Amino acid sequence: MIAYGARNQFRFGFRPGTGELWAGDVGWNTWEEINRVPNAGDAVAENFGWPCFEGTARQAGYDGANLDRCESLYTAGGQTAPFYAYNHNAKVVAGDPCPTGGSSISGIAFESGSNYPAAYAGALFFADSSRGCIWAMQTANGQPSPSRLVPFVTGASTPVQVLTGPGGDLFYVALGSGELRRVTYPGGTNRPPVAAATATPSSGPAPLTVHFDGTGSTDPDAGDVLSYAWDLDADGAYDDSSAAQPTWTYTAAAAVDAGLRVTDSHGATATTTVRVTVGTPAGLDPVPVIDTPAAALTWSVGQTIAFSGRAIDAQDGDLPPSALSWRLAIRHCAANGTCHTHNVQDFPGVAAGTFVAPDHEYPSYLQLTVTATDSTGRTGSKTIDLQPKTVTLNFTSSPNQALLTVGGTQQRTPFSRTVIAGSTNSISADSPQNLPPLNLKYAFSSWAHGGARTQNIVAPSTSATYQAKYRLCWLLQPC
Repeated sequence: MIAYGARNQFRFGFRPGTGELWAGDVGWNTWEEINRVPNAGDAVAENFGWPCFEGTARQAGYDGANLDRCESLYTAGGQTAPFYAYNHNAKVVAGDPCPTGGSSISGIAFESGSNYPAAYAGALFFADSSRGCIWAMQTANGQPSPSRLVPFVTGASTPVQVLTGPGGDLFYVALGSGELRRVTYPGGTNRPPVAAATATPSSGPAPLTVHFDGTGSTDPDAGDVLSYAWDLDADGAYDDSSAAQPTWTYTAAAAVDAGLRVTDSHGATATTTVRVTVGTPAGLDPVPVIDTPAAALTWSVGQTIAFSGRAIDAQDGDLPPSALSWRLAIRHCAANGTCHTHNVQDFPGVAAGTFVAPDHEYPSYLQLTVTATDSTGRTGSKTIDLQPKTVTLNFTSSPNQALLTVGGTQQRTPFSRTVIAGSTNSISADSPQNLPPLNLKYAFSSWAHGGARTQNIVAPSTSATYQAKYRLCWLLQPC
């Protein structure tokens, strides 16, 4: 075991030339972390503190629960603080255009061998898919320094992965736009080539033999030699030919975007496509329909929901159930309106079925998608959003202004929370605590509805109030 005490370390990477493991750890309600393991090969397993700590602070929900494991960390220490952490409501870099509120650290990579300006040498790049940005943590004294943070890419459409690739350039996956994007520096010593391709003939009946030509590709740097890689069957892999002028025969009707990738002597690349139309290909996607549930349906956690649908295709007519595939997902949203997706369940090859509405934090909603595939492989999709039934939970205390923790967030009474009907919610009455305005010490005595000081409650179908009762601590009744 290398490390523990992490929440969601979706992305991690080794720092080039070292045994250091760096990980982006997605937080809960408050903090995102970058954690560093100085030597992944040693005998030390670092404890990064979750769930007792989030960022460098105690996590309110688990602190209030008085768990033995957390209390021992709070008393004796032993957790490893994050190398860097940023608050969900704060800018990573003052004045950057990236929104705050929702946060999800989603990429870790190191600069190595690029032609980027010298200030980026050895920099740590990290992305946040909710904020749509990538930052660079430039180095000081040979190591990335939180005091040298700069925005690197802004306005990215849900960047979920960052990696370095050919030429040392940074590549990132923009999930929201379905793109793989590359960050180049044209002012460097090496400039990327320009890809150009032709197809002769570009259309005709099957079988169709096509002569491709990539020799029109150029490189702006004198002396650079280009190599060629072709994706002639349009499967996304440039593995069909390495010739500058290949030939390919198409045997079935199709509209094919044949691809060319050229690479210069220094590893810089460029791509282009050329359309080849073979015969008279099918031109219309199938059209799926969701018959049930209606988009107006609202749901509670644990509710069984039936779904059904169908699809029609211009070439095949009514499609069979085997041509349909369903996906149920949760869209979890932040206060600033940004949302991310959790896939829940797939239902392949059916026209109808049922699912049980899952539990999740609010604000969130369900998304049901049906995808139809015809005999030529063309697809069409239909999606509906299903909003939950919500209820208001009110929290009070006697006396007033006690600190209560609901979920992972601590707040003074009275306050309210909106949750999904039927959802399970953790509640905890902190004890002992000093209550304003006189700052006297009080101890928890009971919940008005009964149960332990820390417990789970299931949200009812209508609003409800939960009151925590406290007693004053004094000489004859100490805390």
